[in-house]
Amino acid sequence: MAEEDPLAVLEDLSRPEVAELVRESNREVDGLLGSEVERHYARILELAKAPRVSSAALLRSGIAALYKGLRDEVQLIAWSGERLALFTPPEGEIATGVSRVELADDLLVVYTSVEGADEGAAYVVDAGSGEVLHRVRGVARNFCRLGGALVYVRSYRREPPPDGGSAPTDRVVELRGGEERPVWGSGEVGAGEWARILPSPDGSKVAITVGRGWARSRLYVADAGSWSAELVEEGDYAIGVVGWHGGPVYLRAKPEGDELVVGGKPLRLERPVERALASGGLLLLADLVDARHRLRLSSLPPGEWRGVELPARRFTVSGIDALGGRFLVLATSPAHRHVVALVEGGAAKPVEVSEALEGVEVADLWLRSGDGARVHGFLIAKRKPPKAVLLYGYGGFGVSLTPAYSALFHHLLELGYAVAVVNARGGREEGEAWHRAAMLEGKERTFEDFAAFARFFKMLGFRVAAYGSSNGGLTVAAVATRWPELLDAAVAGYPVLDMLRYHLLYVGRYWVPEYGDPEDPRMREVLLRYSPYHNVPRDRRMPPTLVYTGLNDDRVHPAHALKFAAKAKRLGHPVYLRVEERSGHSGARTEVRALEAAYVAAFLEKFLG
Repeated sequence: MAEEDPLAVLEDLSRPEVAELVRESNREVDGLLGSEVERHYARILELAKAPRVSSAALLRSGIAALYKGLRDEVQLIAWSGERLALFTPPEGEIATGVSRVELADDLLVVYTSVEGADEGAAYVVDAGSGEVLHRVRGVARNFCRLGGALVYVRSYRREPPPDGGSAPTDRVVELRGGEERPVWGSGEVGAGEWARILPSPDGSKVAITVGRGWARSRLYVADAGSWSAELVEEGDYAIGVVGWHGGPVYLRAKPEGDELVVGGKPLRLERPVERALASGGLLLLADLVDARHRLRLSSLPPGEWRGVELPARRFTVSGIDALGGRFLVLATSPAHRHVVALVEGGAAKPVEVSEALEGVEVADLWLRSGDGARVHGFLIAKRKPPKAVLLYGYGGFGVSLTPAYSALFHHLLELGYAVAVVNARGGREEGEAWHRAAMLEGKERTFEDFAAFARFFKMLGFRVAAYGSSNGGLTVAAVATRWPELLDAAVAGYPVLDMLRYHLLYVGRYWVPEYGDPEDPRMREVLLRYSPYHNVPRDRRMPPTLVYTGLNDDRVHPAHALKFAAKAKRLGHPVYLRVEERSGHSGARTEVRALEAAYVAAFLEKFLG
C-alpha cells in the first residue's frame, strides 16, 4: 500500500542524484554560515577534547573506563590506583561502549562503530594482558562465557540468520574454535524482534528476554547446555532481567506502574525505574523523580530502601555495573562531564569526578499541554535573562530525557542561551503510561507537549528554537510544519521524517509497534496526519530549519533528511540540508562530531544571535 513517492529515488544512496544533492546542499550551508562555523568549531572542539568517561565496566582487576576526548581510549583503573591503557580502536572505528564478559571477570568487550554506523565490531580484551582475544564483526551484545565457548546475541539486520527466518532479527550464538553458530532463537525470535541474555551466576541457566517493540516481551529460562528453554512469562509490557536470586530477578514496565519480580513474587515500585542490577544479595536501582535519577539500595528480597548520594545535583545515571556485591555507577549532569563511583556498604565512594562547570543553574518547569496534561521540563541557564531559548526534546520509545552534559549545550550556555529540556509524552519520565500515551494513535501528544513549551517562552517574549535528533528530529519537524509560527529556528538531526515509508528503510521494521504500520489503512491515516515529509506547508512559511544527517547512518536512513529538505526547498521554505560523509547514528570521531555541533551553533547564531 506504499504511496508513490516522486523523491523515492533519493533512497538509493548510490545514485548520482544523491551525490549532487549532497554537494549542492553542503555548498549552500557553507555559503550561508561562512567562517562562523570555524569560530564555533574551535570552542566546541576544545570542550569535546576534555576527557569524558562515557562507559565503564567493573572487572576483577579494576574499573575499565572508556574515555572520549580527542581520541577514544579504554583505560584500566586498577585497584592499586595505577592506570593502564587497555585498548584504542583501529583507524576508522569509534569506541561506543564497554562491558564485562559475564562469568569471565577479567574479560572486557569494547564495542566499536565504523564511522558512526551501527554495524561495527566487538573486541574481547583480556584485561590482564591487554591482548585482543576475539574480534566479532557486526552488531553483537550480551557477551558471556559458557561451557568453554563465547556466547552472545547476534543481530541480523540485512541478511536472514543462517537457521532461517527474516531480517531484522536476533539469535543467541556461540563462538567455539573460531566458528560461530546459532544455538537459540529459531522459531522463538521473529522478524522485527530482539533478544537479550543474562546467565545465572553458576552458568547453568540463561535468562532470555525477547521483545517486540518497546512494550511487549517474553521471558524464557534456558538450560545452558542443551539450550532447551521454558517460557516463564509474556505480556503486553517490557521485561528487563537485572540479575539472579534463586531464579531471574526482573522488572516489568507496566502502564499501571513498574514491578520488581523476585522469586516469582511481584513488588510494586514507587517510581519508574531506569536502571537496576542485582548482585551479592543486593539490588541497586536508579529510578525517576521529576525526570531526574535517584539511587536506592536494598537487600533481596527488597525490604528497606536506602538512598545513595552522589557528588552531583540533578544527575543522570548513565551506567550501572556489579560484581560480587560491589556496584559501579557512572553518572553525568549539566555541570559534570562524568562522575565515577563505587557503591559499597550502602554508600558511594567517588573514584573520579570531572571538574564542575561554574554558574550552571537547573530549574524545574511544569506546564499544561493542549489537552490539559501536566508536562515537566528543565530550564538550564547561566545568564539571566537568556538571549534566546533552545527547546530540546525526544518523546518516544520510552526514552527519558534526564539532566546530562553536552559540549554543544555547554557552548550555547556560554553564548547566553538557555536550554529547555522537554519531557514530552512518549518517554518514560512518568512511567510506562506516559510512554504509551504517545504511541500509535496518540503520537501527536508528543508534538502538543513540545509546542506548549514553545508557546510559553514565546509568550514571555523570548526567541525560541527547537532541536532534536532521531525520533527527536521527528518531534521538531512535526512542530515546525504544524505550528511554524512558534519557532524562530529549528534543527533536526538524523531525523525520522517519512512516516509512510519508514518501515521499508533499513531497520524501520523494528519501529512498527511504536509508530504503527503504514500498511494498515487506519494507522496510515494517523501517520499521514503528522508525517513531516507529507505535511510541508504550502500556505505558511516554515522557520529557518537545518536538517543534518550522515551517510553512514544505517539505522535511520539518510533519505528521510534528503527527501524532506528537497521537498521543502521546492516549496520555497528556508530549509537547509547538511550531510556528513564520516558519521552515522552511532556517532562520529570527536572532531567530526564537534564540527556537526559547530554547524548547529552557527545556524542558531545566524537566526537568533
